[in-house]
Amino acid sequence: MSEEANIELPKRKRNPDDGELDITPMIDVTFLLLAFFVVVSRMDPQAAVALPMASYGDSIQDKEAVTLIVVLDEATGEKAEVYKGRSMAEDTKVPPGDEEAQEANIGEYVENELSSFPTKNAILIKAEGDVKTGMVEMVKRGVGQSELAKTRKIYVGIEAEQ
Repeated sequence: MSEEANIELPKRKRNPDDGELDITPMIDVTFLLLAFFVVVSRMDPQAAVALPMASYGDSIQDKEAVTLIVVLDEATGEKAEVYKGRSMAEDTKVPPGDEEAQEANIGEYVENELSSFPTKNAILIKAEGDVKTGMVEMVKRGVGQSELAKTRKIYVGIEAEQ
């Protein structure tokens, strides 16, 4: 009997697949569903999308402000041009030159406009999106040379292409 007690039974070998779940079919189904929804959905780039209103800026009427327009020079694409007023006519263009002369010209224009039209309560600088920040700052310095502009708010609007 003692020999029978020392006999060990062979251990049962576990099948490695017993405790694991094969997720390959689940992955296949997921990709099939993804492909289905990509094919079935309609992508219309012309569809109107309701965009939220900007919550970080104030609106101002163009007529209630002294307007300056800053655009890139069409010929070079490097230098910026400044126009006095709401139009980009050649006679409203600030003459090119050194920055100090341009700042003085801008300051003189703003001073004349604010003294001629006392109902204008702000200065609006409109700039193209590609204009460098330094050029907009130069225009702001020119506006700052006007004594009447110091009591008015300065607004900067950047136009981005759509």
